[in-house]
Amino acid sequence: MSIKRILASAALILPIAVTFIPFQADAQIRRPVRRSVPVRIIRRPVRFRVHTPVQARKILLPGRWVQTNRGRHWIPARYVYR
Repeated sequence: MSIKRILASAALILPIAVTFIPFQADAQIRRPVRRSVPVRIIRRPVRFRVHTPVQARKILLPGRWVQTNRGRHWIPARYVYR
């Protein structure tokens, strides 16, 4: 590429490139864009704890094998009230 071509292309590109550089005066002129539609605030429903009676709180413990001094022993599944 010859130097004349490089200078010619720089002379064409340079004014266009300068127009895209933001200046401090542009920041003062621009106003914030106002929305015509109000923004909806999404609120999550308030979570509250339901207190169940003690009799209703039962947890299933599955059956399992337990190692004892006499060998392995099967404990059947049962409900535990907590």
